[in-house]
Amino acid sequence: MALLDNLKKYKSLLLEEREKVLAEIKEAETPVDMGDEPGTDDETEEAEEYFNKASTLASLKTKLGNIESALIKIEKGTYGICEDCGKEIEEEVLEMTPEARYCKECNKKR
Repeated sequence: MALLDNLKKYKSLLLEEREKVLAEIKEAETPVDMGDEPGTDDETEEAEEYFNKASTLASLKTKLGNIESALIKIEKGTYGICEDCGKEIEEEVLEMTPEARYCKECNKKR
């Protein structure tokens, strides 16, 4: 089982990715500078930036949750197992997305 041989590599990738995501979350949580100058264009740009950050933040928090879940699975010995069918997740999937929760087939169904 090649997956077991690569657990250290995947754990390292997940830890690195977690640090990146945490930094991105911190950046996305920084309040939008609303500025001092009134103006319709400024307010529109600021509102757009606020909603973009809010959307990005939600996505990053989901990714962080998946990373944390994958790290827990490594500790429990269940990492790399599809949450739907129980089969081993393909190496190429884990290479691209170490926090993957589903095998190729089940991911297609979602």
